[in-house]
Amino acid sequence: MMGSISARERRLIALLILTALGALIWMLIVAPLMNGFTTRQERREQLALQYQHNLRTIGGIPRLRRQAEREAKAIVDFQISSANLEGGREWLKARVQRAIEKSGGEFRDAGDAEGRPGWAKVRATARLTLPQLAAALEQIQNAPPWLIVETVTITANDALVTGQSSSMDVQLEASVPLRAAAAR
Repeated sequence: MMGSISARERRLIALLILTALGALIWMLIVAPLMNGFTTRQERREQLALQYQHNLRTIGGIPRLRRQAEREAKAIVDFQISSANLEGGREWLKARVQRAIEKSGGEFRDAGDAEGRPGWAKVRATARLTLPQLAAALEQIQNAPPWLIVETVTITANDALVTGQSSSMDVQLEASVPLRAAAAR
């Protein structure tokens, strides 16, 4: 059986109940309220940073526009204008043939090769010496519109027989992006 509770024990129980009530009020009311304040403060800081970023971006629009205009003018150096894929391939064949013949090599054949969509790609075969090959590759790659030489296959069977550099059979694949020609 339980006896009467002394005044001191009653005060201690009242203090414990008051502490529990204070903790309950803190967890249910004050903590969520303070958490909401900190969350909103963090969101305001994020928005301020986003606003500053947007101001810098808006301020950079004239510079970006000038850069885009320069790049649009420079695209001519990287693409050829052709009405269709076949026209682009024919232009590319003629360009490779001129480069090989200008370097002094013997152009043998050029055929179509499968390339990426929007690109003209050809495969050409020729007979060249090493200096002629270097000169032809330089002409192919170093004049606008710049071409991409994807593969070069060299067969130098005569070099094994004679022991010196002579003519080599060369097969190369070159490609260039196409731009739709303006309708007339």
